[in-house]
Amino acid sequence: MDFQALNREKLVSLTVTGRKSGKLHTVKIWFAAENGKVFVTSARGKDAQWVKNLRKTPTVTVQIGETTFQGTAVWREGDKVRTEVIPLFLRKYFLAKVFKWIGWYSVIFAFEITPEGA
Repeated sequence: MDFQALNREKLVSLTVTGRKSGKLHTVKIWFAAENGKVFVTSARGKDAQWVKNLRKTPTVTVQIGETTFQGTAVWREGDKVRTEVIPLFLRKYFLAKVFKWIGWYSVIFAFEITPEGA
């Protein structure tokens, strides 16, 4: 899988399982891809429904452009996310810089998604 090519896309579609309903839900959000992994976060913090769903059931379907794969999401937080993951978003998305400036990235976390079989 060519992660540099995937990173040229603007959005990822994540399909997650609802923690209460068990139904599949799809969200389109920002992402960054590097070193065989896809990273997603929420500038608004841990209260986003997709975040709560993915924390409960980490199996996820990822679609970036024409590429679709199954993966497992691992919750990450702390200094490594602050110094290695968030900068990927700040380089890729101009608005991420604005959001950081106004305080939206006050809770620093990310999901690290590894494709199945990788």
